[in-house]
Amino acid sequence: MKEQVERQLVDEAIEAYVEWREECVGVWDAYERWARAPKVDAAGAFSAYRAALDREECASHAYADLLARIARGRRSVGGLFGRTIFALNS
Repeated sequence: MKEQVERQLVDEAIEAYVEWREECVGVWDAYERWARAPKVDAAGAFSAYRAALDREECASHAYADLLARIARGRRSVGGLFGRTIFALNS
């Protein structure tokens, strides 16, 4: 049972990592649109950029929270968690 919970957390962390990286790409895309926007569209493009930053920040916190949960589990039970943290941070 414990291993199943560990694997579930690892799966969730991997998904959270992918979501965070996708939001990072979204930030760069939004920044480029803002940087290239004509003056008349600059305010809207900046708002979209800020929204992308907010989404990326939220995704990064979700990923960090999962890694913290895994780290706490590693300290308390050891095993798979230690290998997972190393693999996710490599």
